[in-house]
Amino acid sequence: MKAIFNSRIINSSDSIIQTDNRAFCYGDGLFETIVTGDRRINLIEKHLGRLQRGCQVMGIEFPPNLAHISIEKEINELREVNQIEGDTRTKLLLWRNSGGLYTPSASEASYYLEVKPSESQIFQDLQRAGFSEDFNTQYSPISFAKTTNALTYVLAGREKQSRGLDDIILTDSQGNLSETHISNLFWIKNKEVFTPKIASGCVEGIMRNTIISLLAEFETQVTEVMEKKEVLAEADSVFATNASGIKYFRQIDDWSYEDPENFLKDIITRLQHP
Repeated sequence: MKAIFNSRIINSSDSIIQTDNRAFCYGDGLFETIVTGDRRINLIEKHLGRLQRGCQVMGIEFPPNLAHISIEKEINELREVNQIEGDTRTKLLLWRNSGGLYTPSASEASYYLEVKPSESQIFQDLQRAGFSEDFNTQYSPISFAKTTNALTYVLAGREKQSRGLDDIILTDSQGNLSETHISNLFWIKNKEVFTPKIASGCVEGIMRNTIISLLAEFETQVTEVMEKKEVLAEADSVFATNASGIKYFRQIDDWSYEDPENFLKDIITRLQHP
């Protein structure tokens, strides 16, 4: 497979990470996962916007060739050279160039781009979820972004796997609902929609913000809240969103939920027909 490193096409098997790489040594980097396709809404510009905000917080110079048009061109170039058809899952990694220890001596960045086929559906169900017993999110000035220091989510994923769950929900250190280990969280009660505040330490998901904006267009306000997990016992439906789309829960612990497809049908249509 071919990939792109700093706008240059390489083999994905090429060694580009040195032992002094700051993302490898310190988690001093960011990433974005972007799912694109002919029948999907194009959110590339929004992903790059979050990446640029993350760079500002971290004091990393945003590479000028990571403009929306350039990245879209590079994605299409890799699709063609790798003969990928249908939806594409793009991984964009960016890290501060080497130098320094905990205090970096550089602000310039490098980036790596790879694409793979994606078979993720815009809307699908998850059978069973639960709450993490061991791991919490924590708000910080950079917690809105996806950083290469994702250990909390990795360990929560292992907990999910060991408990035989389809997804796992994290709370913050005060017990407030935050997100799942890979998605933002929403719930519906009496036709009202709620989602955790960014202050809970959740990632400020691109699909999260898109869903909030689309619901507002259809005159449904999303209320951002700080609530304990017990509020989900009274919810009619619970769903999660990430770059792939929307996944709804049939069950969380002993609580069962309705399929929200009818409630979200206009949103699903917009996501599939940009």
